Parts: sequence; C-alpha cells; structure tokens
Amino acid sequence: MNRTRGLHFIVASVAGLLAFILGGCANVFTPKVKVLIDAISVAGGDKPAGKSYKLVARKSVVSSLAQVNIGVVSACVKAALNQKGMYEAPEKVAPDYFVEVIFGTDTAARIDPLTRESFLQLSARANPERLVERGRGPEIWDVRAALQGLQGRFETALPLLSTMAATYAGTDTHVEVPVHVQQNAPDVLAVRDAAVKELDAKKMIEPSAPAPGR
Repeated sequence: MNRTRGLHFIVASVAGLLAFILGGCANVFTPKVKVLIDAISVAGGDKPAGKSYKLVARKSVVSSLAQVNIGVVSACVKAALNQKGMYEAPEKVAPDYFVEVIFGTDTAARIDPLTRESFLQLSARANPERLVERGRGPEIWDVRAALQGLQGRFETALPLLSTMAATYAGTDTHVEVPVHVQQNAPDVLAVRDAAVKELDAKKMIEPSAPAPGR
C-alpha cells in the first residue's frame, strides 16, 4: 500500500467531512416541516409578481375563528406576498387582485391530533371592472398550504404557511404535494420579521390616536 497516497486519502476524507459538518450543520440540526401544498392556476394566467392586491376575508371563517388574531394573519400574508413581488394597493385605489384569505384548523373530534390540519388558503380574483371594494372577477389562482399536528396557537405557524402559500401562488401542482422546508428558512424568517415590524408600528400609532368623540 502506498502510505503517502493513503494519507492523502484520509486527509481529503476528513476535510470533506469537516466541510460537510461546518457548512451544513445548521441544516442537519434544524428540523424540517412537511407542508402540504395544493395550488391551481388558470392556463396562461398572469404571474403574481408586480401585481397589486387587497386582502379580503371570508366572513364565515373570521366569525368561526374569533380566537385567532386577525391582525397577525393579515401582517404575515402581506409580508409573504410583498416578498414575492406583489404590493398592497393604496387606499381608494383599485387593485389588480382581490385576494381572499381563508384559514382554519380541523377540529373534528374523531380526527387524530397528529393528522389534524391547520391551513391557510389564498384565492386571487382579477378586478377587470377596477373596483375599489371587494370584486367578484374570475379566479386567477388558488393555493392552500397546510400543516398536520400543529402544537400551540395557530398564529405560530402563520409565517411558514404564508411563505409557502405565496411561493406557490400562480402555479399548478395538479394534486396536493408534500414540501419539506426548514422552520428557520430565510424566507420564513423574513416574513416573520416584516410582520412583527408592521404589528409593532401599529401598536406605536394606536395609543396616540384620539379617543372616539374627542
């Protein structure tokens, strides 16, 4: 055996292992989450990037999940859509899309808690009539992102669900597909941080607002 050649092989192997450990340790020790994605889009539809939007909530969903902080839902969805190149239309300006926000958790008693789904669904409709308020134009795309067996409050999953929903907006998966993503992926952290900034800014403004009737 050529000892020099063998030594070089050992050194190279160790160097490769160290590079893997040092360069990828964050990936090794950070758990991945399975997100179920179901997305549809009209054939030849416009891509979301560069489009303006206004969020609208399905009233039945909001009333049945009154315990969920609607402000957190809105902040996370906006941050995720903005990150993908969309922007919220200014007040009294007609948007390109009305994006309906639907969310919830399956609470049926017979469902195994480990398979119980918590989901966020975004459905975009075009606004050909250039309405400022809610319109009922043709649906352009619809995307649903879901987690199974969520532990804790629904809001804790919103940065991840919003990021994944926005990522697949305007695409067609044909069937529901599992996507594995790190909980602290850069896109998810960016959405979380942007949502926190928006919520903090609102808290700073609200106390200084005049009381009703003054």
